[in-house]
Amino acid sequence: MAYSKGTKKGQITIPSFVREEHGFQERVIVAFKNAREGVMIEPVLDITESAGRLSKFGAADEVIRDLLRSREREFR
Repeated sequence: MAYSKGTKKGQITIPSFVREEHGFQERVIVAFKNAREGVMIEPVLDITESAGRLSKFGAADEVIRDLLRSREREFR
């Protein structure tokens, strides 16, 4: 188990071995979810990387725009 001390601004450092094990890259966006055991932190995939795979659902720019709107509503 590793520990991290929060700053006045609420920032914490994720230990390097945790970042490496779970694929947290520099400037990654993370999602925080309440869980029974505490707080779960997970990286949010960049949806623009998935644009090609989403093309069967419509034009990539429209799909991405809809996903961004949906994500903004979730984060509010």
